[in-house]
Amino acid sequence: METMTVAPAEPVVFDGLAGSFHAARGDTAILLLSPWGYEELCSRKSYRILGETLAARGYPTLRFDYPGTGNSAGESAGIEDERSWRDAVRRAFDEVGKLCTPSRVIVIGQGVGGALAADLASETDVAGLVLLAPVAQGRGYLRELTAWTAMTKPTFLVDASDGPQGGLMAGGSVLSAATASEIRSLNILKAPAPRVSKVLLVERDHHPGDAKLAANLLEKSVAVDRLPFEGYVDYVSNPTLSIVPVTTIEAVTSWIATQFPASATASAPTQGALPSTLQEADYEQTLVRFGANGMFFGVFTRALARPNETAFLFLNSGYDHSVGWGRSTVDFARALASSGVTSLRMDAAGIGESRLWPGQAPQVLYGDRQLDDVKTALDWLTGTAGVEKVVLVGRCSGAYLALIAAEADPRVTGLVAINVRRLVWDPDEDVETTLREPIQTLDTYRRKMVDKRMLKRLLTGDLPLSRVVTRLASAVSRVLDRKLAPVLRGASRHYRLNRIVQSRFKALRERGVPVSLIFCEGDRGVQDVQAWFKEDFSGLAPYENVELSMIANADHNLTPLASRAEVLELLRGFASSQRLRARK
Repeated sequence: METMTVAPAEPVVFDGLAGSFHAARGDTAILLLSPWGYEELCSRKSYRILGETLAARGYPTLRFDYPGTGNSAGESAGIEDERSWRDAVRRAFDEVGKLCTPSRVIVIGQGVGGALAADLASETDVAGLVLLAPVAQGRGYLRELTAWTAMTKPTFLVDASDGPQGGLMAGGSVLSAATASEIRSLNILKAPAPRVSKVLLVERDHHPGDAKLAANLLEKSVAVDRLPFEGYVDYVSNPTLSIVPVTTIEAVTSWIATQFPASATASAPTQGALPSTLQEADYEQTLVRFGANGMFFGVFTRALARPNETAFLFLNSGYDHSVGWGRSTVDFARALASSGVTSLRMDAAGIGESRLWPGQAPQVLYGDRQLDDVKTALDWLTGTAGVEKVVLVGRCSGAYLALIAAEADPRVTGLVAINVRRLVWDPDEDVETTLREPIQTLDTYRRKMVDKRMLKRLLTGDLPLSRVVTRLASAVSRVLDRKLAPVLRGASRHYRLNRIVQSRFKALRERGVPVSLIFCEGDRGVQDVQAWFKEDFSGLAPYENVELSMIANADHNLTPLASRAEVLELLRGFASSQRLRARK
């Protein structure tokens, strides 16, 4: 669901807050308040589409990142003000008035953004309030985050207490003690009734908290309409597999249009470029749009200490938008800028703040079409930004894109691939199915066949024997194909794909492009490298331009802060080597 009838949102920076403004001619404006952390990663694209949909119906809309989150100023762990987020919401509410001089404002909030929206409406005259799966009680929300972090520790390798003292870590994102205290104090159930004429509550299926909130608002004599949050589970379950809740977006937009019709005689939207640069002591960060009709969004972090000779171009990991998992890419870019390294963090087409190419299919990962995205960014960097050389940096699918783009474009002078899952994709392989299914090897099945839970599922019929046999046959087939590749040659899948891998690495070696392959120990991408370059990695020896690094006690997403610090040092070292090569 891409809304192409309105221009892309214009980046805006105000009071240290970074946001996007969707201009429209209506006299009723919208302020969108986002969820936080993992939920925010899942919601970024949907919030962008919601803003575009509202603007197309005549509602100017502002979105922004809270202090210490997204592209806004500060570090989340360093916030000491227990009103930081609430005050930011009030500044954003005032900013809406400066951007489009509306006669009334509607506030929409999801998750903790719902709690902040209700808090604002309890003190400020707001025309309407839309609560999307809201946090009704901050204290309970923090308990849920703590429980979720404990449940996901086998995957993300962190405890809730691994954040700042007195704060919280969840899914790689951190809250300072002050922000945790601020969230803990939010309670819609005990707050004064919101000063609005109408509230829309978009409820999760069978969620007692949402039903309790509806009853509470009715007791306060607040007019409440209720709608189901269609597609909520698929929307917030995984950033990479998140499905835009189209039905819910349309329902919310229709409710607003019915309750608060947009005036057809409103003045023209704000003209001219909005401020989009955040100035810090040793770098400046600018939100940019580039490419055809400004379809791409990026964040250019310019080091003030050095000219823009070489820049890092950070590519998306899966569908995580340009801030990265747990805001790690923002941290990398700003820390590198403090060391004199300029960078651009971009959203590829169909991810986060960037639209799809006209006619492009929604599934964009691991496709050659993404080469056009990288080319457009390289055009901007080497043209508008005046950068001479570019190093591509990516993790997971972003690392794969960095690899194939480095081979394709001679302007790329360096490559850092972190936890790359595949060095080549079989054209006959369905990417989405593969992403959803865990890797299956003969060792996997050896372990499973002695697993009592596995045997119980087979005996009870919960796991069909046919499925196990099919997957086992597939694993056996891959092993045989690899063993017989020297004999079968072109008839072997492994032989054909190996030729592509070796060709890629030879092309980079011949151009003298340094390559840094960084893996967390045990990452599934390590097996892929071993498949093409031998189990002891000795097959990499002919490629003197390639360096392999392993990071202990880390997961695929680099959730532990110590693992990110280690990657940052590797990035700094790579940048230094680029400078030395440039001087020679």
